[in-house]
Amino acid sequence: MKKFKVYSPDSPEETKMEKQHRALARKVAAESIVLLKNTGVLPLKTQKVALYGAGARMTIRGGAGSGDMRERYSVNIEEGLQNANVTITSKAWLDRFQSDYQKQSDDRRNLIEEKIKDYTQKDVLKMFEVIAAVPLKYPIGSKIALEEIPQDDTQNAIYVVARQAGEGHDRHVEKGDFLLDDVEVANIKLLAQKFKNLTVIVNCGSMIDLSPLDQIDNIGAILFVGQVGTEGGNAVADVLLGKVTPSGKLVDTWAKKYTDFPAAESYSYLGSDLTNADYTEGIYVGYRYFDTFNVAPRYPFGFGLSYTTFDFKSTSQLIKGSSVKVKTQVKNIGDTYSGKETIQLYISKPGIQVQSEKIALCAFEKTANLKPGETAELTLSFDLNDVAVFNEEKALWLLEKGDYTLLLGDSSQNISPIAVLKVSQDIDVEKVAHICPKTRDFKELEVAKGKTHVAAGDVPSLTVDPAAFKLIEHSYQPSTAEPTAKTTEILNNLNIEDLVTLCVGGGQFDKYYNLTPGVAGNTTAALLEKGIPNINLSDGPAGLNVLTETLITPDGIQKFLRKIPDSNNWGFIRKMADYAIAKPQEGRPVYQFMTAWPAVVNQAQTWDPDLVKQIGSAIGAEMLEIGVSLWLAPAINIHRNPLCGRNFEYYSEDPYLTSVMASAVIEGVQSHQGVGVTVKHFCCNNQEENRDHMSANLSERTLREIYTKAFKFVVKHAQPKAVMSSYNKVNGVYTANNYDLLTKLLRNEFGFTGIVMTDWNAAAEGKADYQKCQASGNDLIMPGYPVARESLLAGLKKGTIPEKAIKTSAIRILNLIFSSAVGEDF
Repeated sequence: MKKFKVYSPDSPEETKMEKQHRALARKVAAESIVLLKNTGVLPLKTQKVALYGAGARMTIRGGAGSGDMRERYSVNIEEGLQNANVTITSKAWLDRFQSDYQKQSDDRRNLIEEKIKDYTQKDVLKMFEVIAAVPLKYPIGSKIALEEIPQDDTQNAIYVVARQAGEGHDRHVEKGDFLLDDVEVANIKLLAQKFKNLTVIVNCGSMIDLSPLDQIDNIGAILFVGQVGTEGGNAVADVLLGKVTPSGKLVDTWAKKYTDFPAAESYSYLGSDLTNADYTEGIYVGYRYFDTFNVAPRYPFGFGLSYTTFDFKSTSQLIKGSSVKVKTQVKNIGDTYSGKETIQLYISKPGIQVQSEKIALCAFEKTANLKPGETAELTLSFDLNDVAVFNEEKALWLLEKGDYTLLLGDSSQNISPIAVLKVSQDIDVEKVAHICPKTRDFKELEVAKGKTHVAAGDVPSLTVDPAAFKLIEHSYQPSTAEPTAKTTEILNNLNIEDLVTLCVGGGQFDKYYNLTPGVAGNTTAALLEKGIPNINLSDGPAGLNVLTETLITPDGIQKFLRKIPDSNNWGFIRKMADYAIAKPQEGRPVYQFMTAWPAVVNQAQTWDPDLVKQIGSAIGAEMLEIGVSLWLAPAINIHRNPLCGRNFEYYSEDPYLTSVMASAVIEGVQSHQGVGVTVKHFCCNNQEENRDHMSANLSERTLREIYTKAFKFVVKHAQPKAVMSSYNKVNGVYTANNYDLLTKLLRNEFGFTGIVMTDWNAAAEGKADYQKCQASGNDLIMPGYPVARESLLAGLKKGTIPEKAIKTSAIRILNLIFSSAVGEDF
């Protein structure tokens, strides 16, 4: 094997870039925090606080599974307040909570170690699946004793409710998870009685049922902080103390109770059949359901309070071709605090031929920081092609004849008509081929046609010119790939067995030329002598999830430096400590302290694509620093239900908001030459329970308008370098084997030109079929084992896999490798 190459720093010192990225993470976290209630308690006007609740000291900075991080350090809420010179007067309860937490952690470890005691190196992925299946449920903590209430002049109390979730399991409608625990309710009641001012903080990647708080007087403020990353505690303190005026907005509708969500009682483990998820709500997801069916939410989509007040009005509306622009004036009419406001534009469609939701988000803009009395002008714009409805009967994207009302506001329920767009005739936008036929007979939620349109009233009228639109049609052919000059040169030296090798990842334990300790996967290093290096692929959505301190021996073996990290210190790895741990003098030390960014849902709550683009650029810079070529993110699945265990790493219930924010982070990453993103999970990965075998069953319209719309948008606007197919089936067919999805939709219609890879072990015995991957349009099988290569070779021999399909996949993979920073000079 050729001499290996390591890009990562060999010094443990905090770099200038790391410090800059921490500052950006703090800014993003503060701007993502949503103020749900405030009677004047916030910002705090004191430097003394009684602090309680699970998230005070054990603040959850991100989710579990592939979304986890191994950063240098993170700041909890207690530390953040203390860093801001706030005195915490409730240390006794916090110390007792920490002791309870340690006991629960020890009990979990003992339980897991018993389950994995016989696992060996070949079972490593299975071992970590077992670990993930027994999540550390953060303790609620015990009831606050009267003696743990400070007896001094402390007037402000804060209670932090915390929840954890992650890959492989969904949340549950039970106390201590989606519901508040009796202990939490009792503690909040006690604090409301004992303190003049009480703030409740929700530290969770998704919503919690807050209905018990309705019965408690004297709750002065509620903050949804989500999962705020490495600088989370400092950011929360910034908002609590008024150094930052909250400007975050909800990206999901918060219901009054769980059963208010459509299809609530059949979701995931609540249903009778974990192998089939029937999307009976159809297109009516999130606010589309609540607003259309007049179900009052607790907090609407797009909602968020501020320490100041804004006034806004539309000053002009313009249509040119298919482009619509709305100019809006926003003024800070408060007298004390500066702040930012997000203005949202919604559209109400005719819904005459094809039933439609009452409103749909079509544009938004966020102001800069406005001082009291200061005014800003925003321009909100969208393309009418992007608001077309899908006529399933005709397989046609359509702007139907009728009135389209534009509504402006600061949440989905605080909006008013500002203009009407007049469409004089049906406009055919895009003709497509049918895909993914339903295999189960179930009825989707419906509304009467023409009954959901919002009348415009006395507002300006704009005429849409049908001649400005040109019908888009597609050629549905097996996809092809054009090799670059470098790829062509390499291809001439490869046989068919080599091409098959390229289509299978490098596995978990091979030696590699390009080394980045702790990455989730690599392309093969078996073809180095033929001039093909491997590239490295890293989780996760909150940043680069790699090992922080390792050592590379002179012969390229990776070992832990000084100790095994807690996240790896399990089972057979723990028993191999003498072999797995090295001292600095035994090779080349490697230090990789990557930034743990606020969770994706927090990033979306900023409603600031420019800020999210900065995150992407920062991640791209970190990728170059440590030799990562593909980031296994962003994940852009829709929040179909609040119980999904991975909602924290997805953006929103709304496809448009998801599209804009994901495109921003992709553009940021790929602004750096030689690195790229992997958009995932394509598609309908909307539950974690039995995700390897369940089938998402839905109509073609629902599939196109809700669950693949963001993928279409990001391909069109940001062209990611890779897409990851999901674990699940769609209408009975595994996505990795689904020609309709991967070729007809993703490549023929969306125009995607990069590589498609499987999720890890999504193709395996009893799951997606290895031999159907390439023929369907799935190029790379990950993480890659000999059995996959053998299966592909057997398929070629039998004729079940066209040789052309293998060559096409190999070309795409080679193009990616030699366009990457680590492959350019190989």
